[in-house]
Amino acid sequence: MAKILTNDQVDDWVAEQRRNSRKIGYTCGAFDLLHAGHVDYLAGSRGLCDALLVAVNSDWSIRQYKDPHRPICTEQERMSVVAGLASVDAVTMLDAARPIEQLERWKPDFYIKGGDYGDRPLRSAEAVRAYGGQAVTIAVRHDVSTSRIVERIVALERLAPPAPVIGDTPKGIVFLDRDGTLLKDVAYLSDPREAELLPGVGEGLAELQRGGYRLVVVTNQQGIGLGYFSAREFIAVNAAMFRLLTPFGVTISRIYYCPHSAADGCQCRKPAPGLLLRAMAEFGVRPEGCFMVGDRDVDAIAAARAGCVPVLVGTGQFAGFSEAAAWILRRE
Repeated sequence: MAKILTNDQVDDWVAEQRRNSRKIGYTCGAFDLLHAGHVDYLAGSRGLCDALLVAVNSDWSIRQYKDPHRPICTEQERMSVVAGLASVDAVTMLDAARPIEQLERWKPDFYIKGGDYGDRPLRSAEAVRAYGGQAVTIAVRHDVSTSRIVERIVALERLAPPAPVIGDTPKGIVFLDRDGTLLKDVAYLSDPREAELLPGVGEGLAELQRGGYRLVVVTNQQGIGLGYFSAREFIAVNAAMFRLLTPFGVTISRIYYCPHSAADGCQCRKPAPGLLLRAMAEFGVRPEGCFMVGDRDVDAIAAARAGCVPVLVGTGQFAGFSEAAAWILRRE
């Protein structure tokens, strides 16, 4: 995009503005997720000057002053979005924690920041005034920030509102732990390429499905809460599992998960029965017709607390999943 310039190209751009007696405004920021606050203050900035230059923080610089897990969007993506605004005349990169070097290099007429700043928090204001420029702040009109947007997205994702149950009420649910029961147990599994069905799982699930049971996964995923992997990566592993089950004609009706760690004291992390109770209420089934298949004591305890029949595989009652499935069907 023609508006996106290297720092060296900005030298020529500034010289051109000076030749045309145009007042230059300069501002900088991460602009990680462009929101109403950004758009409003950039429009206000452009109203103070004849040409507005925006320096977008590089990925490296953001990791230094914000968060090692940020930015969400790459520097090139963020520069392209900012350059798309009519209020912005030129965009360049700021590969430093502070803009002081760029301000002294280009000496814009206005150094502009949006937010609840005064002269004191603007550490570069004194240097701007020293060369004859002005440091200006624009009040925030929108109570919004990238961090709040991210928090809201995470909150909405964790709410996981259920889709309506289609069809007749099932005769029962077979609850399924995921890691170590359906998939080979991999510590903090986040790479879909590592998803591997355990022996007999596809065949056993197909038999249970033909027997009239809904198949519902209930899984503890504290790796999300601990920051080892994201909800998106968790979903990618689930998608890989669905692909592995496709040849068997198996459909998982729903996945309920707990992203919390043991220290959070929630009601959804097994051995608490919260996930099972929620699923039974949403599917409209009673616990007497439900089974919980897992590989650990926490699965059995959650089943007992919810009033379901616990079924342990691996080191438990059954050596493999096929045997467990056959036992459930025989209990009819």
